This record gives sequence, C-alpha cells and structure tokens, in this order.
Amino acid sequence: MSGKPAGCLIVFEGIDGSGKSTQMRRAAAWLRSARWPVAELVEPTQGEYGRQIRALTRPGAQRASPEDELDLFVRDRQENVERNIRPALERGDVILLDRYYYSTMAYQGARGLDPEAIQARNEAFAPRPDRVLYFDLPVEAALERIERQRVAPADLFEQQDYLKRVKAIYDGLARRLDYFLTIDAARDEEAVACDVMTAIAQVLRGA
Repeated sequence: MSGKPAGCLIVFEGIDGSGKSTQMRRAAAWLRSARWPVAELVEPTQGEYGRQIRALTRPGAQRASPEDELDLFVRDRQENVERNIRPALERGDVILLDRYYYSTMAYQGARGLDPEAIQARNEAFAPRPDRVLYFDLPVEAALERIERQRVAPADLFEQQDYLKRVKAIYDGLARRLDYFLTIDAARDEEAVACDVMTAIAQVLRGA
C-alpha cells in the first residue's frame, strides 16, 4: 500500500467474547507493518466518564438506571470525539475503534431504551464510521469463550438472556445499515483475520 488517505474510521462491534478486540490488535499491527498511520481507540475510554461506566459493571456495584447509564456513555463519547477521533481524522489516521455508539444502541437498547433515539442523539455529534465490522457469534459460544478466559468474576453485561437481546439489536443493525459488514466470528482466528484485513483494505482503496 502506498499514499496517504484521508482519515477513516473503522469500528469493531460485537457482543462480549466475539473476538473483536483481538482482531483489532491484529489489524493495527498489520497496518503499522504496511506503514499506515494508525490510531487505536476503545470505548468506554479511560477518561472520567469511562471509569465511571466500568465501575458500574463490577460485581456488587449498584446498577445505574438505563437513562443515567446512557448519559455517561454519551458524555464519554463526546470527549472521545473531541479529543481523539476528530483530531485523528484530521491527521489522516486510520482509526480502529473498539466499540462505538452501536454498542450503546445494543446494550442500552437491551435495557429498554429506544435504539433509534440513541442513534440520533449520538449522530448529532459523532462522525459516522466508514465501516463497521460486526463480529457475529452465537451467545452460547461467546459465553463459553468468556468462561475459558475468565480471570475475574462475571460482570453485569455477560448474562445470557441479556446478551441475546443485545445480539438481536446488533443483528437488526447489520440488516439495515449498508456500512455494516458481518463477519462470521465462529471460525478460527486466522480466517477471521483474513476477512478483517480484506475489509480494511477495501476501505483504504475507497471501495
């Protein structure tokens, strides 16, 4: 690859255990080896509001109301857009983002909020990504992966019935948004990585 593209935003989405974070790290290493400028970001961030969000998911923590939780996610994202995403786009970076407002639509939507209202609220300030890579994995398989890798007690986002509602919202987004690309995350890591790199290459070529 050669040349310097305009900045682009590629989002990695999926339920817990789908492998998106692993694949994002692999993609970042691959891009850097090809000398692309890469910005790796994650939501919730490590900022003030992101830390509050993580505290809410710890075992024994008192769960916030869906509305209060949504407000924290929006505030955290506003900071991320202002401090990280827009500056990286202006530099011409390839931004790889682990979770974005689609996660908020899915996870807070599964708690009873309106996903489309969440989308509208976020798109009032957050740039739309060039591509969303949706790592599609059955909930049962995702929970098996989480259990195999567990080093801490389950958090509140890993309950099976809840994750099924989350996945249903993701599946609906993948059907209606043409910039979503569904990737079969049940396959081995190498096969998934091949699809990820192909998809990113298409974005960088402007396909």
